[in-house]
Amino acid sequence: MKKINWFFVTVFFLILTISFNEKIVEKYVYYKLSNWLEREINFDEFKYNFPGSITVYGLKVRNNNTKFYNNTFKADKIFFNLDLNSYLFKSLVIINELKIENPEFYLEIIEKKIASEIEKKEKIEVTFQDNIGIAEKLNSKTPDKVWPKKVRDINFLILSSHIMNGKAFIKISSIPNESEIKLSSFNFTNVGNEKKSQHYKNALKIIFFDILGRVNDYEKREILAKVYNL
Repeated sequence: MKKINWFFVTVFFLILTISFNEKIVEKYVYYKLSNWLEREINFDEFKYNFPGSITVYGLKVRNNNTKFYNNTFKADKIFFNLDLNSYLFKSLVIINELKIENPEFYLEIIEKKIASEIEKKEKIEVTFQDNIGIAEKLNSKTPDKVWPKKVRDINFLILSSHIMNGKAFIKISSIPNESEIKLSSFNFTNVGNEKKSQHYKNALKIIFFDILGRVNDYEKREILAKVYNL
């Protein structure tokens, strides 16, 4: 009984601390996002309203060792409303609403030519790398990353999400010009990794195919189709 009482006392003080200290929430969100994305992130401004409304202004997700773009993603404003009760006490975390305003996606593809000799004949093999970690995996058939077993498996569900006024920028090393693409607006419901929801990877695929489908340069479309097995 004492253990249970101490648990609720701890949670109570945690909620009080979070509700009155925006900086703690900011540092926590920064830590969770950068670890999940495995990239450096930064933002211009952070706002938290108890119990679960968070707004991030000027979010930037940095690229790792790339040639053309500094960022993989940026957005003027991201707002989400989290069901705090589900986050603290449930195995299914509920996000009531997610809004992303003026996002920009950056796709960078590096084409590499490797000379090899087969039966006394020189052969040029073309490989591709990109800044989102997909091209190299598809071309080299790299096995999926093995994640450590979680002590507590937490699923999430976004009830309503809106992505507005998006743009995408595409640069391929073998083609001099950059493509700037205006994207569709997207509205998704019940997206997450819970069994009864639309998986978030399928939602990302819809956005990805919208980007690829709007590329007008024929040569670039051919390379994109080859890189991503389309």
